[in-house]
Amino acid sequence: MSENPTGDTGCRRFTGKVAVISGASHDPSIGRSTAFRLGAEGAAVVINGRTPEPLHATEAALRAAGVPVVSVVGPVGDDGVPGRIVAAAVDAFGRIDLVVNTVGGATYRGSPREITRADLVDTFELNTWSALALVQAAVRGGLADDGGAVVNISSGTVNKTTPSMLAYAAGKAALNAMTRTLARDLAADGVRVNGVAPGLTMTSATRTMWQSDGGAAAGTQTPLQRMTTADDIAATVCFLLSDDAAAITGITVDVDGGNHLASGWTPMTDPTMDTRSNDR
Repeated sequence: MSENPTGDTGCRRFTGKVAVISGASHDPSIGRSTAFRLGAEGAAVVINGRTPEPLHATEAALRAAGVPVVSVVGPVGDDGVPGRIVAAAVDAFGRIDLVVNTVGGATYRGSPREITRADLVDTFELNTWSALALVQAAVRGGLADDGGAVVNISSGTVNKTTPSMLAYAAGKAALNAMTRTLARDLAADGVRVNGVAPGLTMTSATRTMWQSDGGAAAGTQTPLQRMTTADDIAATVCFLLSDDAAAITGITVDVDGGNHLASGWTPMTDPTMDTRSNDR
């Protein structure tokens, strides 16, 4: 894990900016790491989570680190919650500039042959509507007044064909399409919309997969031979939110240790195959 929990890079790219981050309570998590990094670079933050205890603990930790912060409890996809998050930003800090959507998940893991309509719709909604509802509320709350930026957290699962993850992959693929479409729609207002697609990442949700060895075994499955951390994702999120990415919109960046490069067998990589051309 990071030896620099504040995420302080010495840069102040977000001085005077106000960011809202959904799913920012658990430690470690992409949302929490993003909140700390944005705060360390000068932003005021509004954090959101479903459960009061971890959310308030993160709020206290941010405040102790000198970050201006307020928190809003509630599932971001529920009616009224996105509006409360945006209202909290405007009431506490006077504006909203940045939106980070990290909420999502695989609510169904099982055979595609057994999945029900409700399973598919629930997973799809969690991975799409939560993000769209918060962007809608942010635009109504002034995100486009001086230009703004949005980053949606997708998943490298869209590049895979894991049968048990059918619903999740479909939901994140839809989120990628939504990211591109929102980028087109909001560009005229100066709002940029991008995505980040993590691979397997060291978060509280995946703790059982990495805690025993610090991610060493899982890391060997990636070309870079290391497991991705929440801080890795936060660094890319903050780049896309910053003016360093002022000409970038409508993309989704893979941050996965190179896992998206592992495309399987081809004749060109099989040493048992003679791939020399016959028409020399």
